[in-house]
Amino acid sequence: MRGTDGDTVLPAVLDDLGALGGPADRAVLAQLRDRLQERRLRVLVAGEAKRGKSTLVNALLGRQVLPSGVTPLTALATAVRYGPDEGVSAVLRDGGTESYPLSALPELVTERGNPGNQRGLASVTVTVDAPVLARGVELVDTPGTGSVYAHNTAEAELALDTMDAAVFVLTADPPVSASERDLMARVARLSVSMFVVLNKADYLSAGLAGDEGGALAEALEFTADVAGQAAGRPVRVYPLSARAALTTTGDPGFAAFAADFAAYLDSGRTADLRLSVAGHAGRLARSLLDEVELTRRAAQMRTGEAAGRVEAFRARLAAVALRRQDAADLAAAESARMLAALNDAAEQSTGQATRRVTGGMADLLGGELRSAPAADIERAGRARLGGLAVAEAEAWRQEQTRRLEDGLAKLDERLAADLAAELDAVREAAAGLLGLTLAVPGPGARLVPDLRFFYLVDDQAGQTELLAGAVRRRLPGGAGRRRAQEYLRREAADLVPQQIGRARADLQYRLAEAARRLIAGVGARYTESTSRLENALRMAAAQREATDEQAAHQDADLEHRQRELGRLVSLLAGSTATGPALPDQDGPAARGGRVSSAGRSPSQPPIRS
Repeated sequence: MRGTDGDTVLPAVLDDLGALGGPADRAVLAQLRDRLQERRLRVLVAGEAKRGKSTLVNALLGRQVLPSGVTPLTALATAVRYGPDEGVSAVLRDGGTESYPLSALPELVTERGNPGNQRGLASVTVTVDAPVLARGVELVDTPGTGSVYAHNTAEAELALDTMDAAVFVLTADPPVSASERDLMARVARLSVSMFVVLNKADYLSAGLAGDEGGALAEALEFTADVAGQAAGRPVRVYPLSARAALTTTGDPGFAAFAADFAAYLDSGRTADLRLSVAGHAGRLARSLLDEVELTRRAAQMRTGEAAGRVEAFRARLAAVALRRQDAADLAAAESARMLAALNDAAEQSTGQATRRVTGGMADLLGGELRSAPAADIERAGRARLGGLAVAEAEAWRQEQTRRLEDGLAKLDERLAADLAAELDAVREAAAGLLGLTLAVPGPGARLVPDLRFFYLVDDQAGQTELLAGAVRRRLPGGAGRRRAQEYLRREAADLVPQQIGRARADLQYRLAEAARRLIAGVGARYTESTSRLENALRMAAAQREATDEQAAHQDADLEHRQRELGRLVSLLAGSTATGPALPDQDGPAARGGRVSSAGRSPSQPPIRS
């Protein structure tokens, strides 16, 4: 599939594969065929919540098109394509379509306008007249993984399997996390090319007086190191400010990224699109081939020891289904244990933190505020008290967040390892009992959230407290000072437990959401990994109940499907292993390894620099 041949052979392979798959398979292949025909590369803008993905897409478009803000906004993956007639097309879950003006976009794709996707939208496509899109690219803005809204993360996870290439968005503040590293590794495996940008770099640049860029350089070095670990090769990271790029002054970092991205689209888009489409189709073809091979072999093993082997394999597959519930029970038990540990830590830390804050306030009241007027004692004291209480609560929250994320990561790794072991056992059983070599892909993704949190330390008193505060501030001399000091001491005893309590409630919610998503994810992983095999055994059982003539006819049909799928798997594997000649890696359209079309052991994809 090189050169001109790829323009005709690959679409024909997709057509042949569609004839051998089911309705869901044909829907996936139709999307691949459309992208190939239109030479439209699907580039996913990926990353965790609140990294500025929507703003980056807007910067590439050259104007504000997608909604963006300070809270998690994007609720649905939103594809942006080129077209002179601008507007929005929404596909409903029931198959219907609706058209809207661009101004309606916030009501469709944001959590505020469409909470929980209550409109029942399956997909949203925006048509925009923008130069970057005219280069043959479809930009896909995704909800951030780790969003406060669990369904947003699920939507982002689904979008990962549909991409050709990716732009992975990180920020300098906060720096790249372990969950981002794992997500980046997954994106690198699934995409044929990946750019990595460090957004909000101006946050560091704005505070570099006397630092000569040291903070930004340090952030870049750290980010490049983590990204290199995820990708398995050195990675150049683009520092930029997408927000500044949308202003009249622009941003030089973004300009450098945009130029290299445009050069890649001009020189590498077509070849990468073929590689990606062949990879997607190859994974589907291999899965279908597993199903057909298992159906045929199990149907042929009708009696005696042969039938016993089929039943033994069926039992092995059923054991995987039982492990699905065991895994869910383990996730629930571990989350309950982590919740109990969190509550114990809050109880133990509250008294210690309160004593530290009370001591700090005593030093303040006995020192610089000792002779201050009552109004100054209360104003300055409240400000100091709020700062001390938030510092204590935040230190506790950060420590507990690390513990929870570490615990959830280890739990997720354990569950993934358990599933991998189960699928290895399935492969071994297929080989030993049935003489088959099956691919049996094992899906998996990190499900640890990364939510923002805000403290409330402003005076939220009612009318009684407002009146009492006014009286305190007007009492003369020592009496007023004593009343103000007593008030601050009482506040110190109450405010620290309040703030740690709020932090604990936040973490309890985060843990519950993470556990719920992890349990749901466990079921999805097991189902996705074994559903075709279970279907194959059902078809084989039905074939064994058929008459000899019917069974012969069905086997002939399966044999034909097996030969055709084997041919397509070979064609697709060859296309990704020996794709078109690629430019030198030193150029802006540099390319590294390619993705394996069979989806077994893909080589590392290129990381754009």
